[in-house]
Amino acid sequence: MPHLTYEGRDIRSREGESVLDAFLRHGVSIPFSCRNGICHVCSIAPVAQKGLRPELREQGYFMPCKCIPLSDMEVAPPSGLYATTIVHSKEMLAPHVCKLLVEPTSTLIYRPGQFVNLRRDDGLTRSYSLASLPEQDYFLEIHVQRKDGGAMSNWILDELNPGDALDIQGPSGESHYRDAVRGHPMLLIGTGTGLAPLYGIVRDALHNGHAGEIHLYHGGRGADRFYLRRQLREMECQHANFHYHECFSGAAQPPSGVHAGRAHEVAFGRHRDLRDWHVFIAGLAEMVDVAAAGAVEHGATPEAVHADAFALRDLRKHRRGEKPPVPAADAAAEQAKYPPPDPELWSALRDGTTLTEVLRDFYGRVYQDAKLASFFEGVTQQRLVEKQYLFTRQILTGEKIYFGDRPRNTHHWMVISDDLFDYRAGIMKSCLREHGVPEPMVQRFMEIEEFYRRDIVKSAPFARIKGGREVPFEGFGEITLDVGTLCDACEREVAAGEQAIYHMRMGKIYCSDCSSTHTREAA
Repeated sequence: MPHLTYEGRDIRSREGESVLDAFLRHGVSIPFSCRNGICHVCSIAPVAQKGLRPELREQGYFMPCKCIPLSDMEVAPPSGLYATTIVHSKEMLAPHVCKLLVEPTSTLIYRPGQFVNLRRDDGLTRSYSLASLPEQDYFLEIHVQRKDGGAMSNWILDELNPGDALDIQGPSGESHYRDAVRGHPMLLIGTGTGLAPLYGIVRDALHNGHAGEIHLYHGGRGADRFYLRRQLREMECQHANFHYHECFSGAAQPPSGVHAGRAHEVAFGRHRDLRDWHVFIAGLAEMVDVAAAGAVEHGATPEAVHADAFALRDLRKHRRGEKPPVPAADAAAEQAKYPPPDPELWSALRDGTTLTEVLRDFYGRVYQDAKLASFFEGVTQQRLVEKQYLFTRQILTGEKIYFGDRPRNTHHWMVISDDLFDYRAGIMKSCLREHGVPEPMVQRFMEIEEFYRRDIVKSAPFARIKGGREVPFEGFGEITLDVGTLCDACEREVAAGEQAIYHMRMGKIYCSDCSSTHTREAA
């Protein structure tokens, strides 16, 4: 196994273990926050440097939570990444949420919605999103929510005082308002202090004269989880195109004027067609993943979904100063759900150029194949190529660009035998070879295909899982349309407010005239 050297210590890593996990297993303290490669605290394989600024990559910085050593490494602690910031004030916005205003001692260029890393003097570091607007606000505005057992959040709320100094690094993150969004309707979905970046993004959009509709959905389990109500209602009064929605997911009856249900479910129930929309999502990682996939299912392109997941360490059972156990087995199990990135294979596919050619050829054959074509009825060939390209690119590069369902959900209703799986694999293998992919790389590509056999081959349909719940894999549901669309049978216009039915598996929508015909055919 590779040996790691850090400040004179010799550390032996285990097979498949990241640099970070090896360090933690040996009790080596290094700055880190999220363990998922999104915070850039621990800013050399390409996947371990993905998202870092070019100057940091050139200086040899990498993310140890994403780096699986292939040979011996000598690792040095990061330097020169942090500046100093001074706490100006603290204000409780809700019983569990504190607004922190800080003043950097040097100029910080940022966009609302990005995040920074705050570090106290003992090295403890956490990531927080920016709610401030640089054109209007002198201080950086950060929202901190108290967490049970949260070392940083409790320290900030209980012990940090105005005038104290903190280290700051950043900004980072791509979830912010930009020129490409201008003119498009915007949907923003957040829970907890996920409101902070969304609040900043809305302020930025309105400051820049955004003309499209803006809908912000904020979710919480109780009335005490909502904050900034006055400011958001004032923004509604001042801007006719901005709409703020509170979503109450607790067991009790929601107050008057508050939606019942989870924020993303309420949002998608009211906005079923997200074509041409830009979607911003912030909050806990589980909600963000579900909502991002849901946005794509409702028509948003993956490039128009901007997600900022809050990845929290589970510290609820540990007091400050105690070291929680490192769940190496859990990390290994999570990693086992996906094939490891393969930048060499991605390069052999000419950074996606050959992959596009292969997928177009492959699905061209599939749509003409008597054994396979029926599985893709009602789905355009181009859409399949686009989704499979994004899914494969994410696997090979480690980029977070695919927000669709994983293979188990996508193929949940398809009864596919091992023989049929092998038949499909043979077509893919022929396409790869005919497009000049070297034979060793063909075999590596097919190993990825084989990885998902367990999710695709079955003798009966799987239940589909959405947000941790089983949903029907056949049948029809009734909806009242919030926006107009076209009937997938007769192609007549179905107006907003009209009752329609939709097929739960295929997603097709039928007008009232065609509903009875298609439900009888399905039966």
